[in-house]
Amino acid sequence: MRVVDDHSGPVSTVLRHGGLSVAVMDSIAFATGEHAGQAIVTGSHGGASAGEYARRCGVAAVACNDAGIGKDQAGVAGLAALDGVVGVAVGHDTARIGDGHDTWANGIISYVNESAREAGIRVGEPLSAAFTRLAAGGVPC
Repeated sequence: MRVVDDHSGPVSTVLRHGGLSVAVMDSIAFATGEHAGQAIVTGSHGGASAGEYARRCGVAAVACNDAGIGKDQAGVAGLAALDGVVGVAVGHDTARIGDGHDTWANGIISYVNESAREAGIRVGEPLSAAFTRLAAGGVPC
């Protein structure tokens, strides 16, 4: 069985405010250097490889799925390592893993890194509300 989504493409912009855009994608692998300085919402886990990918792309903020957190917090390890980048994860029980649009629409934040905490993002709030507020206020550097 092959699952086909009906999204407009691999990446869609759901919000623009000032100079900050929020792009949604099912996998962090769709992020590119064009997303530098922007916020991205992905359906990917927040593990080490996702964190490395987000850093290489130069994003200002990234949201992933906590993938159940896992052994030694592997599901969010990449977000924890992102100094200076807002990194959050949504609960695996609030959004489908691998579905960026479900993450945006339904994700409830289950993990925040230090940069996200400093930006005022809190565990338990809807991702879309947190990133909308982040876009309105700009991403702190």
